[in-house]
Amino acid sequence: MRIVSGVSLAVVLIAAFAAPAQAQDAGWQNRWYWGAQGSMLRYKTPTMNWSNAYAVGASWLITKRQGGLYVAFDQAFFDDPSTLVRNGLSPTGFTTVRWEHSQRWQALLYAVPMSGAFQLYLGAGFAIHNITDAVPDTTGATQQEIVAAIEETERRKSRAFLTLAGGLQLKLGRLAVFGDYHFMPASDNFLITSSQHVFIAGIRFAVTSSQTQVGTAR
Repeated sequence: MRIVSGVSLAVVLIAAFAAPAQAQDAGWQNRWYWGAQGSMLRYKTPTMNWSNAYAVGASWLITKRQGGLYVAFDQAFFDDPSTLVRNGLSPTGFTTVRWEHSQRWQALLYAVPMSGAFQLYLGAGFAIHNITDAVPDTTGATQQEIVAAIEETERRKSRAFLTLAGGLQLKLGRLAVFGDYHFMPASDNFLITSSQHVFIAGIRFAVTSSQTQVGTAR
């Protein structure tokens, strides 16, 4: 129910802010921004309290009159995290899993209600979070336990998430400096079972127009 409420709130906010976004200056509209960013991920697991992971990435923002499409890729680095996955063949019923890296792909729609140099935006979309090197601890395990642990780990390495986002940016000509917050809800079917809170900072630059003009010369 929390996820449904979050989606409903995002839809209402985007709908409320979409019309004022038409007043944005022409310099913002129909642009293709290329960006670089760094981020911090807050998360926890059954074996860990709230911890941080750090990521670097690239993003693209294609703007139109009422907002924009945000697409991003991030490579994350963890400091010795661990979790537990169920293993019915293990004497304890669980196997410990560790990893160091993950990758996240995101696609979100933004509504931008403010014009001028300083802008607030809200958005919603989806993210795919893939833990690339998760390995179960199978020390002393039988072959059957090892197979079961590997299968369960593989099943929980990757998951698609609803993502809710908000951010601020300062435009400096074709350059923009931005800070975002992204929220992904908890999932029992992912190695990171808690909600994920991502804090992002970066820059983006308008390389080219996102609109192609077609005409006939006379």
